[in-house]
Amino acid sequence: MAYAALVHRIETREERGASMTEYAILVAVMAGIVLALVKLLGDKLSTFINGINITT
Repeated sequence: MAYAALVHRIETREERGASMTEYAILVAVMAGIVLALVKLLGDKLSTFINGINITT
């Protein structure tokens, strides 16, 4: 009985580790996409932001 509980705990821990790894990969991919978009659209974004008139 204790052996089965130990095996279950180890299996559960491995599943959590896999999902944490998947989340880390997902965040890294999203950060890479954001950085690539900022690099590609940097000048257009700068022009757009500078063209906004806040003092109305």
